[in-house]
Amino acid sequence: MRVLHINAGNEDGGARTYIVNLMKGQKLTGEKSTLLTFQEGPVSKMARENGLSVSVMKQKQRFDLSILKPLTNYINNNHFDIVHTHGPRANYIVSLIRKKINAKWVITVHSDPRIDFSGLKGKVMLKLNLHALKSADSLFYMNPDLEEYFEALKIRSSKTFEVFNAIDFTGINPRFNRQSTFSLLEVARLVDVKNHRLLLEALSKVKFNYRLTLVGDGPLMDDLRKLVQELGIKDKVEFVGFRENTGDYYQECDVSVLTSKSESLPTVYLESAAYGKPVIATNVGATDKVINSDTGWLVDSGDEKGLISALNDAHSMWRDGNLDQKGLALYQEVRDNYSIEELAHKVNDGYEATLNAD
Repeated sequence: MRVLHINAGNEDGGARTYIVNLMKGQKLTGEKSTLLTFQEGPVSKMARENGLSVSVMKQKQRFDLSILKPLTNYINNNHFDIVHTHGPRANYIVSLIRKKINAKWVITVHSDPRIDFSGLKGKVMLKLNLHALKSADSLFYMNPDLEEYFEALKIRSSKTFEVFNAIDFTGINPRFNRQSTFSLLEVARLVDVKNHRLLLEALSKVKFNYRLTLVGDGPLMDDLRKLVQELGIKDKVEFVGFRENTGDYYQECDVSVLTSKSESLPTVYLESAAYGKPVIATNVGATDKVINSDTGWLVDSGDEKGLISALNDAHSMWRDGNLDQKGLALYQEVRDNYSIEELAHKVNDGYEATLNAD
């Protein structure tokens, strides 16, 4: 089976990691996959660094349609069986040529389309993306909350397949090292859906000492810097911006935190697992498939009191030297069920069903 993955190429978040890890898993399991992007950028760079096959078909601008004919020829001349798109722009472009290509078309819905877009341009992109979702032969998704949404869009359940994020455990072993000061880490873009405000306001009310490292960039950077100053916790919070490699930050924390309003199954949980760090997370999307009382703490979305309680409990376990047991349980859960090989097998099952569908 020959598979072509298509992405705009400017993605630097979880979708990029998902694409690369899926392709690495496909390589290990014998599937022939290639990545095509519409620009040189973080996606093509990461894929090349991991020894994957990459092509770039540059667009002059976001809605440059001059690539439609070359893309159609590229797909058909290379005899791809599956075209697998990731992201609204890639979805839109392939929706315009789906009747001209010989391959089956599948989409991975990485996040909830209802909250991905804003403003007038966002409304246009949402409409175009929804048209693409309805037109594709199959959809892969990670957030179980999307099942009802697909049903409302009148997308048949036989066309949808639940998958998961995965992580490559090659060369990674958990090291349980207690920090001298209770250390928290949040790796997430500084955008509203990640709800950093909830964590910062909760931390302003705890009685213990801590340090928080925020890894990520985004439009709320200035607002959040102002907030930590207003809350009187400026000396305890460090903004480090976007980082290509986050391993050292996981290694130097005691607990990872993610307080999102909406998620699928974030790579953050899997990265935390790889380094043996338990997670405090809001109970959204597929979070409870990985984070539970054995592997961390689950808190209702927006529940400040519940978050404070979880933070207090985590601090108590840190003080008593007992965090390792949760970190080890998370590592074992993710290692056994969320490897890149397991993801490749799961996605391949969806490909086969798509190719054999009427």
